[in-house]
Amino acid sequence: MTDKKLGWVLHVGGLLGVVLVFLSIQLLLPDFYATMWRLTVQGDLDGLADYIASFGFAAIGVSVFMIAFVNAIGLPSIPFLTVNGVIFGLIPGIIISWVGEVVGIEISFRLTRTLLRNQAKKVISRSNMLEKLDSYSCIKTIMFGRAIPYSPNVVVTAFSALSHISYKDHFIANVFGKIPAVIVEVWLGHDLLRIQEHWGRLLILIVAVVAIYAFIWWRRRQ
Repeated sequence: MTDKKLGWVLHVGGLLGVVLVFLSIQLLLPDFYATMWRLTVQGDLDGLADYIASFGFAAIGVSVFMIAFVNAIGLPSIPFLTVNGVIFGLIPGIIISWVGEVVGIEISFRLTRTLLRNQAKKVISRSNMLEKLDSYSCIKTIMFGRAIPYSPNVVVTAFSALSHISYKDHFIANVFGKIPAVIVEVWLGHDLLRIQEHWGRLLILIVAVVAIYAFIWWRRRQ
């Protein structure tokens, strides 16, 4: 079997595995997706935290699955990252959220590249501007894009999937780039939901994050 055929087999097998997981959850928990959707759309973060926590030890798997799922289909994962610090504690919540982000982004990246890569090559080859943009697709650039808190993952994923960056380089950029973003998002979410207890620490965190990213922006301009 050639590498190309093997790649397609792995992609198709992975896709079938994901579909099987979705169907299994629907059969075991018929109201799972409806409840998650309702709480997320209503912005009921306390209700979302209580519902995920109701699964006990399985709440870790539920949280990772939902973060990976929304990232894979291009939806924001902020509500789940926001409540993870409250459900699991700050450090475990950061680790769990980071795992879900990395897994979901990798699925989205591979699906987008598989479906659109050939068409993207044709479009890029016809445009000098897109060719120049593609030349910036390296580990450093993707890592910087992933490291920005609250930035839409789907935009960076689309740029990565349509560029020439390799699967290995994207994985490295994704793994390390999401660390600072997830830390900020989970920490801010945790302290916002418990602002009466942590308002002082929240203020210090916001000032520190703004200062750090302002310094990075200034350095890049230099």
